[in-house]
Amino acid sequence: MVSDELKRRISMLQKGGSSPRPSRTKGRIGGGADGDLAHQFPEGSICRTDRGDVFACETPLGDIYSASRRLRRRYLAAFKKARRAARREELAAFLEPLAGADPERTVLIDTETAGFHGRPLFMIGMVRHLGDELILTQYFARSYAEEAGLLDKFASALPEVELLISFNGKAFDWPFVRDRMVYHRLACKPAFDHLDLLHPSRRRWRSELPNCKLQTLERYLCGRWRSGDIPGEEIPQRYHDFVREQDARLIAPIFHHNRLDLITMMELLVALVSPGGAEPARRARALSG
Repeated sequence: MVSDELKRRISMLQKGGSSPRPSRTKGRIGGGADGDLAHQFPEGSICRTDRGDVFACETPLGDIYSASRRLRRRYLAAFKKARRAARREELAAFLEPLAGADPERTVLIDTETAGFHGRPLFMIGMVRHLGDELILTQYFARSYAEEAGLLDKFASALPEVELLISFNGKAFDWPFVRDRMVYHRLACKPAFDHLDLLHPSRRRWRSELPNCKLQTLERYLCGRWRSGDIPGEEIPQRYHDFVREQDARLIAPIFHHNRLDLITMMELLVALVSPGGAEPARRARALSG
């Protein structure tokens, strides 16, 4: 079960609308149901690891995203298109990892951190295809001390991964995860291919779009924008505030932000393997005036 508030936020942005910022109360916020993680994220649970606990939310994407069935069909079709293009020797080199990948052993990831390198990592969001569902999982450290448990839980899934997909992950997300695992003395011997969607996006659309930031691509390719989304530069301080106050209303917008990033990454992957993938950019640009 997913909170109605998160469903509403994603539904609004799916339609190209805005998402309101959460209300804040001056001073220290006390407990109470609304500020409890279990209230904000009823699908969440505490996972025990050898390195400590971590809060985990796992839900079928269909529970929070009404277009998930269509997205799932297009996502699986992207792997088939890549394989066909590879056989015809028409697949761009930067998409070659997709041609040999098994969707069941592919994971998309997006991280949230308390700053740049050397600072704690407090969230890893993942999307995997399991059975007949897209499953969205978010591991969240409720305190700085839970970072080790978060990384240990994430590391336990890596042996099953053949292809990791990210956006700017080769420069940021994966090096950050790897460095934090080294810091906590966790084994880190990845054996997967890594497809970073930023680089093929730049090659394909940099001459057409203002830039190739993820939210710019989301606006021009998906036809939506995030006027109420929490700005990335505010995320570290919001997390520090949460650690101090332990009020889940402070962190809910970051869960929402992370989920939207993952959904957009899937749509971006679909666009990259589609011959007409640039057409939505022209259409959205015309609509935006």
